[in-house]
Amino acid sequence: MSFSVKSSASQLSLCELPTAVSKNRTGNLAVGVPLQTTKKSKKFVGRNYPKSIGISETYQKTQIQDLIDVLRDSSEKGSIREAKAVHGLVLKSNFEDKDLMVLFNHVAHAYSKCSEFKAACRLFDEMPHRNVFSWTVMIVGSTEHGLFFDGFKFFCEMLNHGIFPDKFACSAIIQSCIGLDSLELGKMVHAQIVTRGFGTHIFVSTSLLNMYAKLGSMEDSYRIFNNMKEHNQVSWNAMISGCTSNGLHLEAFNLFVRMKSGTCTPNMYTIVSVSKAVGKLGVVNMGKEVQNCASELGIEDNVLVGTALIDMYSKCGSLDDARSVFDTNFINCGMNTPWNAMISGYSQSGHSQESLELYVQMCQNGIKQDLYTYCSVFNAIAASKNLQFVRVVHGMVLKCGRDLMVFSVNNAIADAYSKCGFLEDVRKVFNRMEGRDIVSWTTLVTAYSQSSLGEEALATFCQMTEEGFAPNQFTFSSVLVSCASLCFLEYGRQVHGLLCKAGLDTEKCVESALIDMYAKCGSITEAEKVFDKISNPDIVSWTAIISGYAQHGLVEAALQHFSRMEQSGIKANAVTLLCVLFACSHGGMVEDGLFYFQQMEESYGVVPEMEHYACIVDLLGRVGRLGDAMEFIRKMPMEPDEMVWQTLLGACRVHGNVELGKIAARKILPIRPEYSATYVLLSNIYVETGSYEDGLSLRNVMKDQGVKKDPGYSWISVKGRIHKFYSGDQQHPQKNEIYVKLEELREKAKATGYAPDLRYVLNNVD
Repeated sequence: MSFSVKSSASQLSLCELPTAVSKNRTGNLAVGVPLQTTKKSKKFVGRNYPKSIGISETYQKTQIQDLIDVLRDSSEKGSIREAKAVHGLVLKSNFEDKDLMVLFNHVAHAYSKCSEFKAACRLFDEMPHRNVFSWTVMIVGSTEHGLFFDGFKFFCEMLNHGIFPDKFACSAIIQSCIGLDSLELGKMVHAQIVTRGFGTHIFVSTSLLNMYAKLGSMEDSYRIFNNMKEHNQVSWNAMISGCTSNGLHLEAFNLFVRMKSGTCTPNMYTIVSVSKAVGKLGVVNMGKEVQNCASELGIEDNVLVGTALIDMYSKCGSLDDARSVFDTNFINCGMNTPWNAMISGYSQSGHSQESLELYVQMCQNGIKQDLYTYCSVFNAIAASKNLQFVRVVHGMVLKCGRDLMVFSVNNAIADAYSKCGFLEDVRKVFNRMEGRDIVSWTTLVTAYSQSSLGEEALATFCQMTEEGFAPNQFTFSSVLVSCASLCFLEYGRQVHGLLCKAGLDTEKCVESALIDMYAKCGSITEAEKVFDKISNPDIVSWTAIISGYAQHGLVEAALQHFSRMEQSGIKANAVTLLCVLFACSHGGMVEDGLFYFQQMEESYGVVPEMEHYACIVDLLGRVGRLGDAMEFIRKMPMEPDEMVWQTLLGACRVHGNVELGKIAARKILPIRPEYSATYVLLSNIYVETGSYEDGLSLRNVMKDQGVKKDPGYSWISVKGRIHKFYSGDQQHPQKNEIYVKLEELREKAKATGYAPDLRYVLNNVD
């Protein structure tokens, strides 16, 4: 027989084995031995050993039961020594064939449970007689040890030996099909089950519908479920769990409602499965119904159930309900799973402070933290940018030892340091990792990218690919951000090519990053092409193209796309509206800009932030309405920050308004006395209005206070290498050739009538 099998490493639930003997030690032995057995021709070596047990048949039967009980006990405890001792005793005893077969079945089962499956296989090969129980033991053992194909081979060999499967063997082979991830083999087994007359058996039918659910064929699961004459808790739970795992969350909830209204009572596994479905749906009222059911059953304080309810409410956005479940049932709980769920709920919902406070309480209560605790805590630290907390918690992780030095925790630590601005610590954590995955590399690339260290980000990206790691969509997204910041159009095009080869060019985060990269690198045409290929643009993609048009001064195109976005049913967010205001500002469309600003709260439900106010100041300042800009600042509902005043100061420089420029500068300097741009802009205002002495005096103040102006520079990329050029630069290895060429260009410019603007020379001389 040949098979088409897809390998899978998924772990499976254990199969149920038939009970071959009674657990009653004092009663008569009841051995369920099927009529069909197979006998091997070779002689079994243990059969001729001198007998050491058994005087009468009754005593021998009792002894068999005792041995079976010992084997069961060894299976539960994982005690291989006990199993081997019983095996040796059986070999030295002279039991009848059918009793010997029963004992060897249980010995093989004990070996398998004690992780000695090879020993179980050797015993099975040496057994002179086998029945369906024998084969089932081997099928179950193969499945439990991940040898799914071997399990299927045992099933086929059993059929070839003329042994027909019972309901337990059918259930066991179904688990092998799940492990092989083969719907084709599953249907073959299903046909065998129907042929053998087990198709209507509730135990086998439940295994079948569970198989189809795990193999992604929910239609077949529903067909089997609807054809079952009766349902029990297991079959209902299998269907609810199957719907949940296949994304049919509403169907899972509806099945839960049907189950409640019927004769079958939900249990803890029902609540756990349907809680996951409701969490995905995000409907609080459904969650209330699930919680009420758990309360009526008296299982809300069960750790599994309570943890599922906390997670469900958190994902529904109802943190108050989640905290209520936690406080009512688990505030004094010594197990960490409810604590982890609540900490994670706060962290994922953006309530970082509450997450960290609960973590502190967890530590004070002496609750053991694990990797799930620390991943959530470091995510909260990253979101809150808590500089002190990150080092403290990192130290606690190190004290826990190597058990917590896993990918997920190390990556979370690196990300937290990155978000807190500790780039050196990110690199240290990365370098100390014993192993790295794609998330580790992506975290480092993103850290460099977000810190405006584009060169380092691209170098890390190259190193990552050289070491054989395949970038994912998040890696590429960060690399594209670096390309945009460096204006590396050619490199960006190469990355785009890699994206297409990897099949990741249609990922949402990548599409928006590509649009932004092409726009910032000056190729708005290529940005348009990327956008036009998107079948269903989301808010991020729309915002990227609107921002691109605004940056290129294509105001009409920006506003047209904004209108198209609204017509498509997508509601603008704060970033989109900021881009619209930016476009209006750069296009001199004052009234349009003011209109959109006024509509932010009324039409879009967006509360203006500091960036929006700064944009309106820029809008008014560009057209010379400095008085209106100042009045707008005075009426702001919040205290203006340096960004707003800096915007006004820039407008004052353009229009030569010394008085307002002084006011703006006085507002900025107490906040950021080290910010050289404030001095330079105000100095330029003095110079432009003829106050050279005031300009020179301000320059001296700047020097006295140790404020230095960061030199401006330009750069180009030649053959993958970045060349930076500073004013008066004497460090470049080709400076002589560069200055010769610069002088040549200067002479050509003069020849065409170009005259340099020398108004601000005073302020730029060191």
